[in-house]
Amino acid sequence: MNKPDQHQLVPKNIIERIKKGEKQAFELVFREYYKPLWNLALGLLKSEELAEEYTQEVFIKLWEMRASLKDDLKLLPYLLTTVRNKCFNHLKRIQVEQKYLNHTQKSYQDQILNYTYNDVEDELIDKMYDVINEMPDKCKQVFQLSRFQNMSHKQIADHLDISTKTVENHITKAMKLLRESLLEILIFFILLIGDF
Repeated sequence: MNKPDQHQLVPKNIIERIKKGEKQAFELVFREYYKPLWNLALGLLKSEELAEEYTQEVFIKLWEMRASLKDDLKLLPYLLTTVRNKCFNHLKRIQVEQKYLNHTQKSYQDQILNYTYNDVEDELIDKMYDVINEMPDKCKQVFQLSRFQNMSHKQIADHLDISTKTVENHITKAMKLLRESLLEILIFFILLIGDF
């Protein structure tokens, strides 16, 4: 026995019933058309989550604007077109964002190449010292002993009469402060002289 065509499962007066606010009519449309709409969105977006999100949005919009639907609306083609347009808009937005990121990255690279080594070095060192000078005293002291005097954690602990765990905590805190304050500057710094 042949499976009935989907169009036969959705009554011809379905738009009229949805316009009247019949939830059962809306649920029938949702059950019958959700899968083909989701499949279309999945094929375009390659993401199950986005396909689900946009398919659901289309049904929400259908319910919200039910009163303005035309009586002769071909429902499935309308829903398919709406889902397709939402997916295309998403893909265009991603494409525009990617172009912007590429442009920004290129501009950033050009700025790096246009800097002279001395300009960058001076700027980095000044900004790094500003951040270090604003650190809490003990944190600053531990960081300077570690990074500028090349002392090991054990040597610092012995020198300051604190535990190695406390030394590690201070260095972790100092690095966090540097990262938060100098994110862009650190990129330059790492490129020039390597990681701290």
